[in-house]
Amino acid sequence: MGTWDVVERQASSNVVDSKWVFKVKKIADGTIDKYKACLVARGFTQIYGVNYYETFAPVTKLASIHTLLAITACNDWPIDMFDFHLVFLNGELDDDEDIYVEQPSNHPVDDPNHFVVKLHKSIYGLKQAGKKWYDSLSRSLADIGFQKSEADPAIFYAHAGGDVIILTIHVDDCTITSSSISLQEVFKARIGTKFKLTDLGAISWLLGFAITRDRATCTISLSKHAYISTILRHFNFEDCKPLAMPMDLNTQLMKEQCPTNEGCAV
Repeated sequence: MGTWDVVERQASSNVVDSKWVFKVKKIADGTIDKYKACLVARGFTQIYGVNYYETFAPVTKLASIHTLLAITACNDWPIDMFDFHLVFLNGELDDDEDIYVEQPSNHPVDDPNHFVVKLHKSIYGLKQAGKKWYDSLSRSLADIGFQKSEADPAIFYAHAGGDVIILTIHVDDCTITSSSISLQEVFKARIGTKFKLTDLGAISWLLGFAITRDRATCTISLSKHAYISTILRHFNFEDCKPLAMPMDLNTQLMKEQCPTNEGCAV
């Protein structure tokens, strides 16, 4: 992908360390979806003003996602998901950013004591990687007609006639909804010409939430059942008895809260 070139190690250059990170990706019900291996830079070895400057990159606020889900439920709009492949490798480094990284362990191209890699694109772990990806994505979305929301810079929207399309970005996880199914597919295809992506279809899993939609009743439900089950299993609480009405033991009840109707049981 043209991420780097192998160059001679310069004594005066700050060389960023690197390592492999292995991750198990799971789906909504907690089952394993895939195994991932990623080469990351150890960003804490970077020096401000030498190999990084600005680092801030916005992601969609949770309140914005809740609002968007409510809008789609009320209007019965379709809402799909997709994710980008290797998002940080889409971030182009500026000409004044000379970043040298140690070669991947157990996979040196040349003698690692004398050769390092010079990055042309950001990689995972760099302090500015998120910003570089966001800048690249923003430019590409603007090219195909999207505008950035003033309320949340990780939300993009576009108008076509009387229809609207809304896109939310959370690093590589994206949701897309529109008042027109055909318009949604058109813009999804346009985004696909800019970046390699995986179309995940109708929304079902987002940021750790399992999402269930009932279009007949115009409702969308969010659940963290898989996360809660993992926590209970981790602390060996799976056999605990549930309570229908859990209450804080320190709650102070007042006489005024007693029922006034004799037919009501306390």
